[in-house]
Amino acid sequence: MATTILETLGTVRPDGTLDLDQKVTVVPGRVKVRVESVEVPAPPAETLVQFVQRTRRELEAAGHKFMNDEEVTAWIEELRSDDDRIEQIYRQADEEKVRGNDAP
Repeated sequence: MATTILETLGTVRPDGTLDLDQKVTVVPGRVKVRVESVEVPAPPAETLVQFVQRTRRELEAAGHKFMNDEEVTAWIEELRSDDDRIEQIYRQADEEKVRGNDAP
């Protein structure tokens, strides 16, 4: 019989029982259990929003420039206008493939 090894996390309750975070998917029968303490990670010092705001302030203080609404809109429009150029390149590539297949 092949040995199945499954690793999962859980919590030891005050009464000594083990509460697993997920259901184990092994064949019913005797198993060997190894319990290893895991450090609980400290809660983050700041939220994601606070991190982004702090990072932006630091970057601005270092001289980095961010786009304003008008610049973002113009950039998006420029990206969208390039779609036609990309489609044209795809069409040209397809035409060249067809011409290459027609060659003797």
